[in-house]
This record gives sequence, structure tokens and C-alpha cells, in this order.
Amino acid sequence: MARWLLRPAVAKAFSRKLGLRAQVIERTYKLVAERVPVGFDPSDLDRLRDIEKLHGLRAKAIVRADWIKPVSRRRQGQLTAHLMLTVTGVDQANRALKGLTIGGRQVLVRRDIDEPKRCARCQQYGGHFARECPAAGDTCATCAGPHPTSQCNETDPARFRCANCNEQGHAAWDHNCPTLRAKVRARLAKKADAGFRFFVTNNPETWVSEEDELAQVPPPPTMWSQIRPVFDRAEAATAPTTQRRVDEFFTQAGSLPPPTQ
Repeated sequence: MARWLLRPAVAKAFSRKLGLRAQVIERTYKLVAERVPVGFDPSDLDRLRDIEKLHGLRAKAIVRADWIKPVSRRRQGQLTAHLMLTVTGVDQANRALKGLTIGGRQVLVRRDIDEPKRCARCQQYGGHFARECPAAGDTCATCAGPHPTSQCNETDPARFRCANCNEQGHAAWDHNCPTLRAKVRARLAKKADAGFRFFVTNNPETWVSEEDELAQVPPPPTMWSQIRPVFDRAEAATAPTTQRRVDEFFTQAGSLPPPTQ
């Protein structure tokens, strides 16, 4: 029924019946492309169309692309960054999850993790935002002090303090915060398709869990298996030459023993 409603002729007639402002919009999916070259311009629509053509995606399947971290917060000399992709259609999203080439680099694409929202005022995961925060004052997300985060002058990571864990050594905005990780695990446990690399559809390829995929991956190569081809090539290249020089030496010296009868 959903696919039938998305047909242009059906969607147009359906929205007309509902009212002039009604629209039938296909569901979008959030994907994270890791380690994309910073020279890539996500606002260039022509580059997005090129990515779609290269990987056989539907035209305008990539609705938009945005850097996850603001450009102003990049460290000096940073070469890659994570990119958030908004893709329409579950089939298009699953195709993009197989990997994309962005900015001349083949990058890993994964599903976006739905993290709980943190209040920018009290730094708590209470399901509210700063405009409706019931706290009496501001709490810094970097040092947990009684001041807004924008006014914090602490730059030493060892002196950061998390307002949620009440532990020193990391800030409330750190993605490795134990409180955040515990809440993310709790949210994932409630999702039926948690633990799957792809969005689950009628296609059997999407039914394989991440654990099953890891079980099918061959074991990592040993050190000897990696360096053995080098020794084999070196031995094959030098053995005939070395033997010929030894034979020539004994022949010239006249000490080469007669062949056995």
C-alpha cells in the first residue's frame, strides 16, 4: 500500500483529496559516511548526482548531505570527517550501505545511531530541551560548572568533568560518556531491527545480522602469511642467478668434479 501511494499519479490524487497543503513524502533514512575527504562540498548538488550515478542510485535519492561536526570545530590539518546523508527509500538506503565513493575515496557507510537528546542547559537526558528546562541555572557541558558552556575556559581534557556521570576526565558532550553509551544501548534494545547492518525489508540479503556477518568473515592473516610472498619472490629471483655463478666459479677454477657414472 505504501509503494502504491508513492506512485506520482496516486500521490497527486491522494493529496488533492486531503487538501491543498497535503503532500505524500517518501520516508527518509539517515546514514553516516565515515572519513570523507574534507575537500568534498556537501552543498554541491552536482556532486551528489554524480555519486548516485556512480553507484546506481535513483536520481535525487540523496536528499541532502551535511558535515556532522561543524567545520569551525575541526582540528588543524584534519583530512577527513564524517558526513550525514539523508536518503529517500529503504532500497536506496540499503544500496548506499554497501559503500560509496565520495570525494575520490571509497568510504564506509553505516546506519545513524539514534542518540537520546541532551539538554544544552542542564546537560541531562531528561527528554526536554533548553527552552523548557526546569533547572534554576546553567550547567557547563565541559567542566560541569555553574555557567553556560560557551563561557567555559577549560581546555585541559584531564580536567573535564561530566555533569551526568559526575566523573572527571571527559565532558558531557563526549560520545564515549558511559551514561550516553548506556542510554544508547537501552534504546537499541527496544528496536526490532537493532543489530542489523541493513534496514530489514522483504529482501533476504537484509536479514543477516551483524553478528552473522562477522562470523562469516575469514580470520585475520598471520604475520608469516603476509611476508611469505616477499620471501618466495626473492628466492625465485635469486636462486637461478646464484647457482649459475657457483657453477661458473668451479668451472673456471678447474675444480668441478666429473659427472658421476
